[in-house]
Parts: sequence; structure tokens; C-alpha cells
Amino acid sequence: MSIAEEYLELYRTHVQPAWVDYNGHMSEAFYVLIFGYATDALLDRVGLDAQGREKEKASIYTVEAHISYIREVAEGKPVVTGTRILDLDAKRVHALHAMWHAETKDLLATEELMLLHVRTEPEVGTAPMSRPVHSALQDLHQAQSHLDWPKQAGRSIGIRRGR
Repeated sequence: MSIAEEYLELYRTHVQPAWVDYNGHMSEAFYVLIFGYATDALLDRVGLDAQGREKEKASIYTVEAHISYIREVAEGKPVVTGTRILDLDAKRVHALHAMWHAETKDLLATEELMLLHVRTEPEVGTAPMSRPVHSALQDLHQAQSHLDWPKQAGRSIGIRRGR
């Protein structure tokens, strides 16, 4: 199965000249930027676009992220991001974004996220998602539940010393 078949495609772009570092490939900060746009697209898709956030007085915050940089990508190259919903409950979403080269289909990076639903008014605090938002995320999760667990998900950082 290809990456594109495993992930819900959410965002496409090309690597901008300002995103390229002194090594001649996209700098790490801009992987985060692109993944941020993918998160925004996910929120739009499930009803937490600007109107939804205003209506519900709620939003999603990223509370943890882990990026795996897998391959370099050069200026001007087309990239695509897709998302998998790995798990969710009333307030949290465990998601994994993948970025791949739009032409070669090479996996470039992944970002594993823990997202937290919060109310924004009258004061900021965690809150359960509305039924429509939760249902939309649940539908995405269910549609992907038959897939194998992604190897980039659930990893930790550390130097292995004779373990």
C-alpha cells in the first residue's frame, strides 16, 4: 500500500526559496510550518475552521509533537501532506501527519501529534469536543483503523547503549 493510500491528503505546496537552508535543502522549521498547515486543513475538514471555532468558542491546541526527518527535499519540489487519526477520546486527538514528494512519492517526514480540544470563551480550558467535530474525527479514525500502526508513531528519542 502506498503512503497516499494510507493517509488522508490535506495539503500540497512547493518548497519555497526562503525555506532552503545552507545545506541546500528545506530547513527543519519549514517542515513544522507545512505540518502546521496540514493541522489547519484537518481542523477545517472536521468543522473547526474559522466559523466553527467562532460558533463553538473552541479550538484545538497542539500539546506535543515529534518530527521524524526522513529525506531531504530541495527548493521548488512539490510536497504533499496527509494525516492519520491514530486515536481519540472526548478531548484529545492522537494524529500522524506524513509528508511525501508529490512526484517520486518518497516519504520525507512525519509529525506525530497530541492535540487537545479547548474552549476559548469565556476562559481558556480543556473541554469535550462537540458531537459533530468528534463524529467527523471518529469517522476518519474508523476509515483508517484497518491499517497497520505507522512505524514512525509511538517512538521516543534516546541513545541506545547496550539495551
